[in-house]
Amino acid sequence: MSVDRHGLKRQLDRLRSETHKGKDVAAQVQQLADKIERSVGRSNQRRASVPVINYPDLPVSGKKDEIAGLIKNHQVTIVCGETGSGKTTQLPKICLEIGRGVTGLIGHTQPRRIAARTVADRIAEELG
Repeated sequence: MSVDRHGLKRQLDRLRSETHKGKDVAAQVQQLADKIERSVGRSNQRRASVPVINYPDLPVSGKKDEIAGLIKNHQVTIVCGETGSGKTTQLPKICLEIGRGVTGLIGHTQPRRIAARTVADRIAEELG
């Protein structure tokens, strides 16, 4: 999981340092391995629980494969479209379908908290 990566890497680096100093770290290595296994397990569980994703007939849905490819291959993707074209509700679903959000979160911003909450509820409703 993304949330675990930094801490696990720091713990691994510490263990490597202690190993170079000649300390016995076998028990600590096993604890780290267990933490990594739990993190991988949570990730696999989330991957298995991704619902079937359906797309309504919207302009963004028609370009879904093209947008998914751009998101996969580029760190930043800008999507412009008319109001009501599905950008707000369909882009997070596209991200989920290509595996984003399995090890972390899919962030979605709106200028107001009520709008963000409404969008989250709408996407959740569409995903069942």
